[in-house]
Amino acid sequence: MLLGNSQFWGGLFWLAIGGYVTYAGRDLGLGTLHDPGSGFALFWIGLIMSGLALSITATAITRGGESLASLWHGTRWEKVLIVTVLLLVFGFLFERLGFLICAIALLLVLMLFIDPVPVPTAIAIAFISTFVVWAVLQEVLKIQMPAGILAGAPPQPLVSWQT
Repeated sequence: MLLGNSQFWGGLFWLAIGGYVTYAGRDLGLGTLHDPGSGFALFWIGLIMSGLALSITATAITRGGESLASLWHGTRWEKVLIVTVLLLVFGFLFERLGFLICAIALLLVLMLFIDPVPVPTAIAIAFISTFVVWAVLQEVLKIQMPAGILAGAPPQPLVSWQT
């Protein structure tokens, strides 16, 4: 039955998104192949999305698919709610405490309490991944991340990419 088919509804959802992206791209202006307009890439991405969505929808119509209820079976709602609250707290404290402190704290809480991993692994992943992301954003891409309470310490960049 199509009304309960999760692939059918998922395909229709992405078809609508793809249609909107295509329309928005065309509305921004396509330009030409040698001088593309600002909507050129969006237009073609939207068409590709729509084509893929149509293939999913067609497959759901011809072969069927899982029911909508099966998508939510076994969902750990309490963990979903906790992660949502943690992300809201992260967003609220992001500028006050800074990227480094908030990201490390969020990752540690997630890896120690939400989906537990060994403590040494959690600490290593939290610190290494946060500092790698910070270095790429701050030093390579030159995107200023909030320093929060660490503002002014250290006064020089930790990584110097200039020789």
